[in-house]
Amino acid sequence: MEELIFWKRLPQTAIDCRLCIPTKALQMFPPFADRKDVQTLIVQDMEEEAIFWNLAYYIQPEGHPKPVVAGQWIDFVKRKQLRAGDGIMFYRIIDANGEVTYQMRPFRNFMGN
Repeated sequence: MEELIFWKRLPQTAIDCRLCIPTKALQMFPPFADRKDVQTLIVQDMEEEAIFWNLAYYIQPEGHPKPVVAGQWIDFVKRKQLRAGDGIMFYRIIDANGEVTYQMRPFRNFMGN
């Protein structure tokens, strides 16, 4: 079963350093042992299915406590040549055995920007 976790237009911060995840999407990602925990997400590239990205997923410790994705995120942004205003969609896939995997797909000029 494929579930859309979230879609988002990318601000400049997402292009330069990290992607903020909508707080309501937290329930679709692996849980944290505590707020200082960092989870690893192995995410399949939906455009290039043989490529997987090793992302770090954590709660931003400073400022507003918001979940963010870092790790190879910037490598993904560069490979896809994403710019502010482009978009990203994150999916959770649950197979027949209950195994959970994640996928992401970029969109250029998202929403006509």
